Amino acid sequence: MLKLTKKFYSHNKTLSFVSKVACYSDNNELQNGSGHVKSFEEIPGPKSYPVVGTLYKYVPYIGDYNVEALDKNAWLNYRRYGNLVREAPGINVLHVYDPEDIETVFRQDHRYPARRSHVAMFHYRLNKPHVYNTGGLLSTNGPEWWRLRSTFQKNFTSPQSVKNHIESTDSIITEFVQWLKQINISHNDDFLPYLNRLNLEVIGTVAFNERFNSFSSKEQDINSRSSKTIAAAFGSNSGIMKLDKGFMWKIFKTPLYKKLADSQEYLEKISTEILLERMHFFEHADNNDISLLGSFLKQPNLDLKDMVGMMVDILMAAIDTTAYTTSFALYHISRNPEVQQKMFDEIVQLLPTKDARISSEVLSKATYVRSCIKESLRLNPVSIGVGRLTQKEFILRDFLIPKGTVIVTQNMVSSRLQQYVNDPLKFKPERWLRGSTSHENIHPFLSLPFGFGPRSCIARRLAEQNICIILIRLLREYDLKWMGEELGVQTLLINKPDKPVSLSFTPRNM
Repeated sequence: MLKLTKKFYSHNKTLSFVSKVACYSDNNELQNGSGHVKSFEEIPGPKSYPVVGTLYKYVPYIGDYNVEALDKNAWLNYRRYGNLVREAPGINVLHVYDPEDIETVFRQDHRYPARRSHVAMFHYRLNKPHVYNTGGLLSTNGPEWWRLRSTFQKNFTSPQSVKNHIESTDSIITEFVQWLKQINISHNDDFLPYLNRLNLEVIGTVAFNERFNSFSSKEQDINSRSSKTIAAAFGSNSGIMKLDKGFMWKIFKTPLYKKLADSQEYLEKISTEILLERMHFFEHADNNDISLLGSFLKQPNLDLKDMVGMMVDILMAAIDTTAYTTSFALYHISRNPEVQQKMFDEIVQLLPTKDARISSEVLSKATYVRSCIKESLRLNPVSIGVGRLTQKEFILRDFLIPKGTVIVTQNMVSSRLQQYVNDPLKFKPERWLRGSTSHENIHPFLSLPFGFGPRSCIARRLAEQNICIILIRLLREYDLKWMGEELGVQTLLINKPDKPVSLSFTPRNM
């Protein structure tokens, strides 16, 4: 029997112990520590019925689940059934809560980690072979997924490539802050749409060397290019989760599927226009474009249809995700004046004047700002957890998990449990600061806001850098105060604030 030494993470101390984990012996006989393996059907969970499985739980007035409140569903499941919860909405689904179990799940990853997501989008793209080679990085599995990932990832993950975008990102965010001053932003405005415009501008420049000019009066119109691009990104993201759980769209084009298709089509149009313009530029100018698209175009033999797919994926993923994550960070910071003061003290040391530029050195020294981002992501991650599609059977807590099971790690719930974090509902960035008396040795698989392993978010470093610069610039200019209601989440594909982002902005004099 295989034995592995693991670490037990208990807030401020680490205890080592030896645990037995499931493994395959040389003759492929599945074994585990107890000698008794229970079936998947024995895992606790809501009652399943023939044909419908547990889908009835999501039907209004019949079930007590809500597809746009998956975090609340997860809390209900945890309280009723415990650390492992089985669900069968047409397929086998396993919800996993304990970080030790979450680690075990990810240790089963195949060379090509798989997931079942973006099913309708995958269907849509494969029906347009003149535009796409694949379903894209988000929905594709297997060797084809790895071909895409390995082709594009060096442009996203290289530390130097990411640092190259600091200057342009800071310039746009500085312009954004000046725009806020001109329009006299107030707590009566929902700040989220403003953040959407900011992140469109940032990703447009970083990814495509393209300005959408979305701060201009002309672009405020609902029919402008920037407004329609933001709406198309939201239209793509907002229906994916519901379509993944449904099946009627496979029979006929439902309104939700049509909305997804229309949104994808507009993002294709924008991406194709930008790509053709950049290709023309490359033929008639020096190749000094440091954008992601500029890097793509310099790669020999990179298929244009793969580029279009990646460009659409970038627009889908970057605008909403970064805007929502920044919104939750501002929510927590503005409700905790002591934290905000510590952030400002650090920022003013790094930027003595408001017009001082942000560099890679500044970002590397902004340790408290980064800990605030990490703490916000613990409480309000990008999504409720991480998905995997098992590619072999394995044992978890004496249960046999079949091949083809969809596993959802419930990190958002687990990160708010007392047994894993001290005072878990308190926003305390110091818990992430080594050397702080409040530092906690938190289990590495408890908070996974960007996923894990080779299937983790390809743009993680860029996203963290952008959010860090946004927070530094906003807090250098303004003292923030939360003026709205308690903020929860609306679980679309990603976690969206469920109420307006209402902040007061008091200019700082120094």
